[in-house]
Amino acid sequence: MKSTKTLVLLLLGMLIAFPPAAMAKRKVRDRMVWTARPNKHTGLFTSKNYFVSHGVSLSANAMYYFGDVDNEGVAFSGGFNKENMSYGGSLLFAYLLPVGNHCNMRFGLMGGTLNGNNKAKFDLLDPPRDDYRKFKSVLFQPSVGVEYYPFSTIGLYLYGGVALTTSIITNYEFYYMARHEGTSQKTREALSGSTVGFLPMVQLGIGYSWALTPAWTLSAEIMLQEGVVDTHYMNLDAWPLAASQNTAGVELGGIFGTYTDRYGKQQIHWNDGWFQVGVTVAYRWRTCEKCRYINYGHMK
Repeated sequence: MKSTKTLVLLLLGMLIAFPPAAMAKRKVRDRMVWTARPNKHTGLFTSKNYFVSHGVSLSANAMYYFGDVDNEGVAFSGGFNKENMSYGGSLLFAYLLPVGNHCNMRFGLMGGTLNGNNKAKFDLLDPPRDDYRKFKSVLFQPSVGVEYYPFSTIGLYLYGGVALTTSIITNYEFYYMARHEGTSQKTREALSGSTVGFLPMVQLGIGYSWALTPAWTLSAEIMLQEGVVDTHYMNLDAWPLAASQNTAGVELGGIFGTYTDRYGKQQIHWNDGWFQVGVTVAYRWRTCEKCRYINYGHMK
């Protein structure tokens, strides 16, 4: 009888203890992301960061150009110019390759448009000026960079990368002061045409990702893209322009990043580039059979 009572109490104890154990196990599972290799401490297939995984993403961006055509030396030093905006002109395709617990490699291919026009700041009559400039181009840009997520379950990330941009300048128009041979007289003339530029660039950005489902994420990102040089054939906006890039054989602008305003004074100069604000939708996956058990409720 005593042994029977002991057995019953033991069974009751096991029944009472089992649900909390099961719930605790489930709780651990809910807070973890399954990966291909088991964690050496717990034996579970886990990862320390939800957002670090394989994936493909699609982005739509708005871009604000700055450079020689804006003719301000430093971005926004002359105020905001709506003529420099390119709304929704680009798409970004990226393959996200996880490296460690906090970093994704991003391999991207972007296409879009870019334009600049300083007409709003330009007075054609008083005084006479030779710095009216405008351009429109189509961009293609392969890039590689790293997304760094400093926190395990928070979608804040920093981005740094490099890119090579091809700018197919479909139309440029520059005013310049043409010197007449044999005289000291100059007249203001317009030079227009099309050309191509190639520009190595650096990328710096900050963004935030939200988990929508176990596989889909939504991100918002702000990025600066700036050229590392600004010379003939290596720019976004056709300026400086080499003599071989136009039928008139005229060379415009200094090279090697120099910038002189209309009064002949040297100014601080930013190389060609743009600011970018984008929204990204990404599909991410994990290479293991237990991935389907991910519970993403803790990400909400």
